This record gives sequence, structure tokens and C-alpha cells, in this order.
Amino acid sequence: MKIGVFGGTFDPPHLGHLALCRAAQRQLGLDRLEVIPSAIPPHRDQPRAEAIDRYAMVALMLRNEDHIAPSPRELLRQGTSFTVDTLDELRQEQAGAELFLIIGGDSYDDLPNWRSAPRIPTLAHLAVIARPGADGVRALREGDLARLKTHPAKLSRGSLGVFDIAMEPCPWSATEVRRQLAAGEQDIEALDPAVLHYLRTRGLYTGGNAR
Repeated sequence: MKIGVFGGTFDPPHLGHLALCRAAQRQLGLDRLEVIPSAIPPHRDQPRAEAIDRYAMVALMLRNEDHIAPSPRELLRQGTSFTVDTLDELRQEQAGAELFLIIGGDSYDDLPNWRSAPRIPTLAHLAVIARPGADGVRALREGDLARLKTHPAKLSRGSLGVFDIAMEPCPWSATEVRRQLAAGEQDIEALDPAVLHYLRTRGLYTGGNAR
């Protein structure tokens, strides 16, 4: 079984996130892709919305997807949400599965600063998506050069690769979506209608609650 892991704040989740998930699931041939909102992200400012609201919005966005599903595992764990802990947890649950950690090029560039960074590439394949201003697979670290693969079917059993996920540049960002919401704009094309209805019903990202 091939299981993908895509974590983030999703503050809020937008259609760019969904396009990324679909591209990764299709190109990697994933049986399941877990989309995991972080409870307490360690490397950035705290989210504007509460973790339970971000999880609910992710679930709404993914409600019609067959192989892509929300996961509350980082919300259920106590403390800061570290990727290595999530991978360890999945490895214990699915000992025989192939794990694919899906990250943006900016996260790949910063990966050496993550907790237990050397262990992460021993637990999962890395699947990297280009991000503006990030090097990503264009500047692989020396230890990753030999691991760059074009297709997961070409992997030898037990080897862990680095994959370049191809997709069109995304015109949306959560920062811009929050700005639009705080400004009271009505038509937010980056949001699934159910997500937009939810966050408006909950009064999220309005006035001083946006950033």
C-alpha cells in the first residue's frame, strides 16, 4: 500500500491545496493520501483559526474525493506537531506500507532544520512540489541527488526516493484568501463553496482575526 502524507496549517484550506493533493495522488499512484492539519505548527506563526475548525474545513473540501481524506492525527496528539512523530505513528500502524511525505519546495529547502531531520528520509519518500522563491528539486542536497526518481514504479524494493511533483503554478495563497475575507469580499474563487459557508458561519478571518 502507498500512503501519502500532506501536512500544513490549512488556514484556510483552498483549491490550490486540493489541486496539489490530486496531482500527488495521481502521479505517485497513492492508495490513500492523508491531509493532516497541524495542531501547533513548530516553524511558523500560529494559525488564525482553531485546529478543529481547520480540520472541519479540510474535511468539507475533501468530501467528494475517493483516495484523499482528512486526518485528525496531529490534533489528537498532545503538544507541537512534528512531522517525524507523524511518520513514526504511521509506520507503526502500517508497517508494510510505502510512505510518501508531500512537501513544498520551501519546506524541502528548510527540511534540515526540522526535528530529527536525518530520520525523515529514512521513514518516507519525499515528494516535492515547486513553490515560488524556493529551490526544491532544482537544488537537491548532495545526499538526495542519487535518490531523485521520475516514477515510483522504478523504485527497487526498500529504497526511498525523491520525486518531483509536476503541476501548474497555483494562483492562490492562504494569506491572500485571509486578506479577501477580512476585506469583506464576497466572491472568493479560491475556496470551495462549502468551506466558504463554514468559515462565514463561524465568523472566521474577519477584521482583526485575519493576517
